[in-house]
Amino acid sequence: MHPMNVTESQDVSPAIADALERAQKSHREGSTTLAIEQLEAELEESAPASDLLQFKGRVSLAVAIAEFCVAAGDREKALTTLATEAVSAKAAFQNIKAAGTEDEKRMAFRGLVQLRDFHRQIGLIGRPAPELAVKEWVIGPPTTLADQKGKVTLLEFWATWCKPCEQMFPKLNELHQSYGAQGLVILALTRFFLAYGREQAQPDELALIRSFVENHAVEFRVGVSEDEETQTAFGATGLPMIALIDRRGIVRLITVSTEDERFKSTLNECLNEPEPG
Repeated sequence: MHPMNVTESQDVSPAIADALERAQKSHREGSTTLAIEQLEAELEESAPASDLLQFKGRVSLAVAIAEFCVAAGDREKALTTLATEAVSAKAAFQNIKAAGTEDEKRMAFRGLVQLRDFHRQIGLIGRPAPELAVKEWVIGPPTTLADQKGKVTLLEFWATWCKPCEQMFPKLNELHQSYGAQGLVILALTRFFLAYGREQAQPDELALIRSFVENHAVEFRVGVSEDEETQTAFGATGLPMIALIDRRGIVRLITVSTEDERFKSTLNECLNEPEPG
């Protein structure tokens, strides 16, 4: 469910890269429990992060453990692992922030956000979706998730500067055309990035967003939030991000692709479920 293939982490020590590879092999062979044990042993042996490489390695291990725990059906262990490592990572980040370069600070902050977002995503699965905070709808009339009860709702978090988001729009148009009649509603959500905190600049960014969606022939609702509140609530800092919400308003899946089998099967399950009485 994570936005990255965390078992193929970049720029970590050879020992951690080897542990991630061995765990991935164990998982592919059907031994997810062994994969978790291998990664937990490596995390326990890893020294507390004193530089960026160690920091990124520990984050990669924690996220991979959580990913495999979710695959094994142990959501609570996944949440505990991420929360525990976040405490350690915050302390390490302060050291990097005090002595690191600007690039090192940015990379370390990304690691913190990765832990936070994955923790939030896992915590949302099987629970009611947070309500949206949208300032303006540039396509379609205003709506809320409460309004969509009885429908299957796909949220797509995107930005005009995000190339993978741009590539997602034709696929979402296809889903809208194929499943709209069966009750699928697509809401594409972005926010003010260029005009963040500068209300006087918002009309210009809205014009850019309108032009962008018109150029891509978007057929579904597009909403713009004033800040990152809704993005943060869904753990959607990384873009694009997709949340699939069932007819009862429960989050069923968070992913980055509409083409993998997990998304397709979950969408079919949701569409085939009866409307709540």
